[in-house]
Amino acid sequence: MYQSAETAKNLIIDNWTLSSQPDITFVWDEKSTGFMDDRRDFILISPTNEDPQYFGLYGQDFLHIIFVKIEIHSFQNLQHHENLTDEVFRIIKANIRGDSYVDLMLTQSNHENDLYRNIYRHTIVMKYRKLNP
Repeated sequence: MYQSAETAKNLIIDNWTLSSQPDITFVWDEKSTGFMDDRRDFILISPTNEDPQYFGLYGQDFLHIIFVKIEIHSFQNLQHHENLTDEVFRIIKANIRGDSYVDLMLTQSNHENDLYRNIYRHTIVMKYRKLNP
């Protein structure tokens, strides 16, 4: 499950084409008590759940369905936030097939903008399917 979060982070870092790349980290590295830095954009990645299913004769092969949540945070303006979100969508759609997974699908997309102090947030949930990880 945590390998899928690492794969998502590497996909975004390796395929980023906008001029400024936000800080991309895991939720367990970033979530802490203290002051938030509102001068930088950041993307938090966290695996949420895994559903292993067996198939084949006598259950020798397993298909793991792994969900990964990506939270995009920005603090400038709505257009800048849309650019960041569109770039993440572009990267995911360009990497539907991969070496370490069968396929990658977008399953949910929610905007959770808080207009107080220009805080913008978008959450994307994607699903990996892996054979015998």
